Amino acid sequence: MTNKVSLTLTLACKDWRLFWVDRRAAVLCFVVPVLLASAFGTIFHRPANAIAAKLAVLVVVEDDGPFTRQVANELLTSPRFDAKQVSRAEAEAAVAERKAVAVVLPAGFERLKSWQPGVTTEQPELLLLHHPNAAPERQMAQGVVTETVMKRVTREAFTDVLKGDETVLAPPFKIEAVGVSTRNGTQFNSYSHSFCGMTLQYLLFWGMESGLLFLRERQRSVWTRVRAAAVPLPCIIGGKVLATAFIALLQVMVTFGVGYVAFGVRIDGSVLGFALLAMTACGLAAATGLLVAAIGGTEARARNVSILVILGVSMLGGLWVPAFLLPTWAREFSLALPTTWALRGFETVTWQGGGFRSALPSIAAVTGFTLALLALAALRLKLAERSLRQGKT
Repeated sequence: MTNKVSLTLTLACKDWRLFWVDRRAAVLCFVVPVLLASAFGTIFHRPANAIAAKLAVLVVVEDDGPFTRQVANELLTSPRFDAKQVSRAEAEAAVAERKAVAVVLPAGFERLKSWQPGVTTEQPELLLLHHPNAAPERQMAQGVVTETVMKRVTREAFTDVLKGDETVLAPPFKIEAVGVSTRNGTQFNSYSHSFCGMTLQYLLFWGMESGLLFLRERQRSVWTRVRAAAVPLPCIIGGKVLATAFIALLQVMVTFGVGYVAFGVRIDGSVLGFALLAMTACGLAAATGLLVAAIGGTEARARNVSILVILGVSMLGGLWVPAFLLPTWAREFSLALPTTWALRGFETVTWQGGGFRSALPSIAAVTGFTLALLALAALRLKLAERSLRQGKT
């Protein structure tokens, strides 16, 4: 037993030394996730005192009535719009290039001035021109336009009641926006999400590279020499897992260390929970690499398939953007992915300030995925070894 442990550690140290042979490549393993996390965090960072961006809107007026002119003026001066009046042709050209959303007040829009509650006559149309990929902008413009037009219609319909006092039109309630903090009062930090997500993604890529190296060894004389020395297969697997996981753990420490120093990424929750999540995530990276080596086939084929799978589980797992931005089917499907649980756990113990119990479900889920992948890879390697000994290809 002692000899097997010593042999496993020796094989792990061999991979560790091989990792540092190419110093520049080794440094890039730590630099790339930091750069990716910093870039994503900067893109999605929204300071609490930031001024809300205005929506670019073009107003087209095709009716010369005073009511239409009043609606157009209110749209042009809306604090939520960066609006200007243009012709129909100019508006259509800008919308086609997704430069703005266009509001068209067509001929006949003036009839809306005489609208009365309960009247079911034909309604004039207001056109909202938008690019097919600009659904969020269209929704925002539609809400503001609806509010503006209804206020103006109400003023016209109840002129006698208002008698110049337009405060009557004010809503009978007040809306106060309150940002809800997490358990210990910390607020969401886009850098925390980005560093959690990009760290996990790059751990999987590191696992893939480790697996490709193992696959290369299996296809060359290195594997033959190791097996000729009567090294047990469990020792080889254990050495690969230890080396990959330890380097992955070093990546986690470096990435989050830079995140803490440069962007204030902190562990506001359970430190023990974070440590266990880091170890299980590193184990997941090692298991991923072992599975790549076990079922990858050729190196080129294994690399292409692995990149596709890793990018897919990263996107669906919410490592790029928050999960709530994904469609409902994607959020439901993502519960079957280890990346979802790993990210959920890391966010729980970082910016959400969750305790150890809150992180336990994520720790258990990632551990389960890791053991399942390790078992599958070990079984596949054992069967391949048996076929090789029997003279089969």
